[in-house]
Amino acid sequence: MRWQRLLDGLDEATGRRAPARTAEPTSAPGGLDLLEAARYSVHEAWLSAPELFEALDLALTELSARMPLTPFETDLLAATLAADIDPAFASALDALSPGPRSSDRPAVAPILEVLGAPNVHPAVRRALGPGGRLHRTGLLRLRGSGPFLGRHPVLPDRVVTHFLGDPEPDSALEFLLVRPEPLDLPGSERVAALWATGQTLIWVTGAQSTAGVSMAAGAGRRLERPCLAVDLSRVHSSERLDRLDAAILEAVLQGAALIVTGLFGSGPLGGGPETEPSAGLATGSGDGPTPADLVHRLSQTGIAVAVVAAESWDPDWAPWLPPTLIAPRLDPDLRRALWQAHIDPERPSSPEIWRDLIALHVTPEEISRVAALAQAEAGGPPGPQDLVQAARRLADRAGAARRSGVTLDDLVLPPQTRSELDGLVSWVRNRDQVLAQGPLTGKGKGRGIAALFAGGPGTGKTYAAQAVAGTLGLDLYQVDLTSVVDKYIGESEKRLSRVFATAERLNCILFFDEADALFGTRSSVQDAHDRYANIGVSYLLQRLEEFDGVVVLATNLRGNLDSAFTRRLHFVLHFPDPDDAARAQLWRTHLGHLAETDPDDPVDVEKLAAAADIAGGSVRNAVLTAAFTAFEDNGGRVGQRHLTAALDRELRKLGRRGVGPG
Repeated sequence: MRWQRLLDGLDEATGRRAPARTAEPTSAPGGLDLLEAARYSVHEAWLSAPELFEALDLALTELSARMPLTPFETDLLAATLAADIDPAFASALDALSPGPRSSDRPAVAPILEVLGAPNVHPAVRRALGPGGRLHRTGLLRLRGSGPFLGRHPVLPDRVVTHFLGDPEPDSALEFLLVRPEPLDLPGSERVAALWATGQTLIWVTGAQSTAGVSMAAGAGRRLERPCLAVDLSRVHSSERLDRLDAAILEAVLQGAALIVTGLFGSGPLGGGPETEPSAGLATGSGDGPTPADLVHRLSQTGIAVAVVAAESWDPDWAPWLPPTLIAPRLDPDLRRALWQAHIDPERPSSPEIWRDLIALHVTPEEISRVAALAQAEAGGPPGPQDLVQAARRLADRAGAARRSGVTLDDLVLPPQTRSELDGLVSWVRNRDQVLAQGPLTGKGKGRGIAALFAGGPGTGKTYAAQAVAGTLGLDLYQVDLTSVVDKYIGESEKRLSRVFATAERLNCILFFDEADALFGTRSSVQDAHDRYANIGVSYLLQRLEEFDGVVVLATNLRGNLDSAFTRRLHFVLHFPDPDDAARAQLWRTHLGHLAETDPDDPVDVEKLAAAADIAGGSVRNAVLTAAFTAFEDNGGRVGQRHLTAALDRELRKLGRRGVGPG
């Protein structure tokens, strides 16, 4: 047993000091009396607690077999651990130290003496050095900068508590931990085979809504090995390396494969225009580690690691290439089965709700989070509607998207436009099932759906985008042009990159109002401004083709859009000015929101519709103006006179001749 070997080594080291004993006994530090007293206390303490040291021995043996560690590395851990948990052993090592005590930790020299290891042997120095396995895995650190024999081996607190039987992860990792959902997905078998043959780092590339984490966890389950998943995007970039070290150490202690996500971004997506993009790390800027630093740390541990990232591997990060896989997507049947596992079978549901639920692009881990929230809010097993509402809460975590209660049934549109909107909703709902047949969008292309809403002001383009999102149960992420456009060259593209990445992560509809401001026609290059303006449009063309979500562009000036966008659009909807019948329906719809009308001055909808050729936005404004006027006039009962005056005011706002009284 290694603890008995430590006792024997301490006895031998003490015996070697005996001839140097002076005639006058001394109790000074380093004196033989102090050493013998400490040795006696060690024997007494260790022999009185055999169960503790048997458990420690078992824990060390298990860890040594998993890593694997050499016998000397294991004994080194045992000696350092003994000094940490037994003050008598630490005192004995202090008494063996050649010089005055310079730390509260024992030095390398007495530990090597007790272990009987020569300090001049290269393997000894290598085991304790920064390139050694103990240092790379975080199991042991060497403190101090003086001579080698005077430095101090230190075990992190988490290592000591693990050997003492505490399985709980480091508190520094609690809010980074992701509970992986192991699934046998395409790629799991390959990852398991690579890990089984000793491959350490595997790179998994995929969008935020893919199942890379579940695929890697499925590989761990194939190997009957636990998986520890951490999301580093939840910490600031300057803290990332420390948290990564803690995650590596925890994986080593648990014998787990480590799954890392969020390796790049400097914080949660959607944090605002001042948030540094992931490209800042790719170029080594910012106050945190570069990808090369992070990759080097992961690859040196010797444990099984899978990095799940939206970014592809950059050959400049390391002189070697890791195996690279594409993160799989959940097919609709599997997504339904995952949702079904959390649903109360007794709760009523409709095919429409199930269709909306399955259409949500969320990861298996997010499904579990949504189900936990829905169960807490429902007070029991949730139904499909509860899950849809909870999923919206998940999607709105960045605060950038907005939920709308508008549906297609609230729109007043010509039959052709309404039919196209129904088709757009159908495409979004059935996209996964259709594209599961093969690369119908083209190999290497995104799976996104793009639509253009074109028409005059007030014809309902923005309202229709809200209705599409509301019908699908998704949030609408409306792009604020002021937060995107920047006077500095290249900054607009960086901000747009964050916008697209955020929309993909949030699984919401990305909406560009006044799209001609960004997607305008490229012009001939006359100066540098024209050149960079064209680059911006070209970037949007490229990013739109790679986008994996749903994007809606709205414009009053379709002719100003670059013609290259047309090929990338799946739907082009024209929103015409309403005819008399449509205007009458618009008046009825908006008047229906009033609490009451004036019975002494009845409203003539047909007359209002025929009085002026205006769009739905102007009708809404006129009804709102009439409501305020009526409140001052008679307490809120809107009559024909109020609506006529409001319509006249609206026409003059538009620079047109009013309808006059009557």
